[in-house]
Order: sequence, then C-alpha cells, then structure tokens
Amino acid sequence: MEDAQIIELFFARSEDAISELDKKYGKLCHKLADNILASAQDAEECVNDTYLRTWNAIPPARPTAFRAWLGRITRNLSLDRWKLGRA
Repeated sequence: MEDAQIIELFFARSEDAISELDKKYGKLCHKLADNILASAQDAEECVNDTYLRTWNAIPPARPTAFRAWLGRITRNLSLDRWKLGRA
C-alpha cells in the first residue's frame, strides 16, 4: 500500500491504518528501536508508542516524507527511553 493511502486511512480514522503501517514500516521501526535500546520489550513499547503518536498526529498532520517522519518519531521515543534508563 502506498504512503498516501495509509495516510488517508488515518484521516478516515480506520483501524486498518495501524495494521497497514505495521506491514509496511514495522520492520524499520523495530530495527531503529532495537539499535538504540538493549531491551526487546523496550523496543516493542517504543514501536507501539510510535503507532499511537502517529494515530494522534494524523490528522491534522499530513507528512510528505512518511518513512522519515515515522523514523524520527521512533528514534526520538527510543532515545527518550534510553535516557530514562540511564538517569
């Protein structure tokens, strides 16, 4: 499914948006989180938080570089969790 179609699912508030997002970008998000965090559970939590943050941000946001946008969210959430573990 194309990024624009996934974004339209978010605008329609369809729960299929999350499953399509996971199919297309789940591996990317997991890889980013795994590379930052030492815990598989923490990485999974960050990916789930990425999906929730995406759900809450679209609408009104309509990201043009969807892959990079998701990667940034996942990276920032993972870094925040990493910093909390080191505090």
